[in-house]
Amino acid sequence: MSDWPLPPYVAPHGPEGADEEVIGAFLDADVPPHSARLHVEGATLLVDRDVPAALRIEAAFLVRADLPDGALDVKAAIEAVLTDRGMRQLDTDTMLAVAVAMQRVGLRLSAWDLWGTDIDDAFAALRRAAAGGADDVLFGGGEPPLGGSGG
Repeated sequence: MSDWPLPPYVAPHGPEGADEEVIGAFLDADVPPHSARLHVEGATLLVDRDVPAALRIEAAFLVRADLPDGALDVKAAIEAVLTDRGMRQLDTDTMLAVAVAMQRVGLRLSAWDLWGTDIDDAFAALRRAAAGGADDVLFGGGEPPLGGSGG
C-alpha cells in the first residue's frame, strides 16, 4: 500500500474511533482507527475523506491553516491534541510547507502551520521533507540526478 493519499474510492476500513483517537494515532504513527469525519493515509490526516488537514514530518507536524469553513472544528481538534501532547505552534503560514504539501498531497495553493516541540528539529525535518526527504542526494543519499560518477 502506498504511503501517499489514495483516491477516495472506498470508505476507510478498520476499527472506528472518536476524532481524538484518530488524531492521536496519527501523531503516534500508529495504526489508526477512523471516525465519521477523519481517517489517516500514510503520513496524512484527511477530513471528509479527501481534504488534507495535517501532515506528519518526522516528529513535526504541518496543520493546514486554510481548511474549508466546514472543517474548522477539525483544525481546532488537531491543535488541541497537539497541545495536550506538549507541542506548540512554531511557525504560521510556513513557507517551505507549500513544497511539502505539493509533493505529498498535490496542493499548490495552501497554507500550513508548523507544530512541534523543538523549533530547530522541526525546521530541519521540514527542510529535509521540502528537498525530497532524507534519502535525497542533497542529504547524502542516492545518486546525482544524472546518475553515475561522471568519470
